[in-house]
Amino acid sequence: MKHLPIWHISKIPTQVVDIAVAEFELLPAKDAVMGAYGEIINSHQRDTTVRFASLNHWFGGILFEHALASNLICKWHYDIKFHEAIQFAEYGKDQHYNWHVDNFPLSELPNERKITVICLMNDPSDFEGGEFNIRLYQDYVATLNKGDIIAFPSILEHRVTPITSGKRLSATMWLNGPRFK
Repeated sequence: MKHLPIWHISKIPTQVVDIAVAEFELLPAKDAVMGAYGEIINSHQRDTTVRFASLNHWFGGILFEHALASNLICKWHYDIKFHEAIQFAEYGKDQHYNWHVDNFPLSELPNERKITVICLMNDPSDFEGGEFNIRLYQDYVATLNKGDIIAFPSILEHRVTPITSGKRLSATMWLNGPRFK
C-alpha cells in the first residue's frame, strides 16, 4: 500500500517575507483564543500573541496558492471552497501551542478546515525552542527555515513547543470546504 505524504514544504523568498512581517506587525495584537467560535481562553494549552490580516491581503494569495498546489501534489483531493484570513502569530519566551487539530468536527458548522498552511516568518536562529511537530502515529519534527511554507491536513495533530529565548513568527491560513462525510 502506498502512503501519501502527510505534508508538503515549499519556499518563498525571504525578501517577500520581510515585507509581509513589516505589514503584519502594524496590525493590532491580542492574546490567542481557541474553539470554533473563539470562545476558549486557556493559556496552558495555547499562549500566543496573534494579529489578523484582511481577508484579501496579498500574502494570503501566496499561502492559498501553495496550499492548493499541496492539495494536488499530495493527492489529498480536498474540496476547497474558501480560505480564512491570515493569522500572524508571535511566540515569545515560554509561549507555545500544545497538541491540537485545526478543525472542529463537533461544531456543526457547514464548512470545516481542510488544509492548514503555515509560513515561518523569521530565521530559526532568532529563537530557541519553538519546534513545530506533527503527529500521525508518531511525532515528526518539521524543520523550517525563514520563508518555508508547510501545508498539511487540518485533521492532523500538531504543536509549537515552548520558546526558551527569542521570538518565533509565523503566518497561518486555513482552507475550508464542505464538512467531511
